[in-house]
Amino acid sequence: MLRLHRPATADDRPFLTRGGAHLHPGDRLALSGEERYTPGALSVVKLLSYNVLEGALPDRLEAVLEVIESAEADVIAVQEARYWRRNRREVFRRVGRRLGMPGLLAHANSGFDLAVFTRLRTSGYTNYGLDSMLLHTAASVEIEAPSGRRFALFAAHLRPDLPGRAQEASLLRAWMAPHREQECVLCGDLNSLTPGDPVARRLLRPGSELGRSPDGVIAGIRRDGWRDCLRVRSPRTGSYTLGAGRRVARVDYIFASRSLAERLVGCRVHQHPRALTASDHSPVWAKFDI
Repeated sequence: MLRLHRPATADDRPFLTRGGAHLHPGDRLALSGEERYTPGALSVVKLLSYNVLEGALPDRLEAVLEVIESAEADVIAVQEARYWRRNRREVFRRVGRRLGMPGLLAHANSGFDLAVFTRLRTSGYTNYGLDSMLLHTAASVEIEAPSGRRFALFAAHLRPDLPGRAQEASLLRAWMAPHREQECVLCGDLNSLTPGDPVARRLLRPGSELGRSPDGVIAGIRRDGWRDCLRVRSPRTGSYTLGAGRRVARVDYIFASRSLAERLVGCRVHQHPRALTASDHSPVWAKFDI
C-alpha cells in the first residue's frame, strides 16, 4: 500500500476513510462525484492521461469533456486542472459529476493542479509537490482493479524548462523507485523529448523551452526499468501529443513497471475531432489486462 508522504499520526485517523483515499488537511485533497464503486465485468483497465491547458477555461471545458468521455477510460489523469479548486472546487466537482467518477485533486505549487478520476476503488494517496521543489506537482494513488489486483498510479507534470526539469525528474524517479518491482504506472506531461521521436523543426532551434535535443529525462526513466507503453505497442510509429493536430512533439507519456508492462494490451494517442481544438495536447491511453 502507498503511504502518505509524511508519517501518519493519530491525527490522520479521522481522514483515512472517505472515498477510500488517505486524507489529511495538509495534503489538500478534494473528492468529487459519487463516492461509490461498481465492479466491472472485464479485467482490462483503461488509463487516460490528458493535459487540458489552463483548466480548459473559460470556453473549452465542454470540448475537453467530450474528448475524455469518448475514450471510455476507467482512470483519468488530468494535468493543468487550473482554477478547478476555486469556489469550493466548483469546476472539479462539475467534472466529477459529468464523468460519474470520484476524483482526487492534488494542489500544485504553481496552481496547475493534477486531478485523477476513477470508477475503481482507491486505497492510498500522496501529493508530493507541496513539500518539494516541484513547480507543478506529482501525485500517487493506489487503485484496485475489478479483478481485485492492486496497482500504483503516479501522475506528474514536469516543468518545461531546463535544468529544473531534470532535477524534478530525479525526484520523481526516487519516489517511484520502491515500486519498480511491483505493478505500477507513471503517466503525465513530462515535457521531455525521446531519442528517435519525430520533432517539429522549431523545437530544434536555440531558445526552445524543451531544448534542442532529448535531455536525458526519458532515458533516465528507461534506465530504471520503466517501459514506454506507446513504444512497447508501436515501436516505429511516429506519434505526437504536443500541438494536437499541428504535430509538434511527443511530451505526454505512460510508463509501466516491467511486471505491469507484461499485461499491456494497447496504447495510443487518442483521436477525436474536438481534440484538435480542446487543448494544445492530445490525450494518451493505455490498457492493461490486470
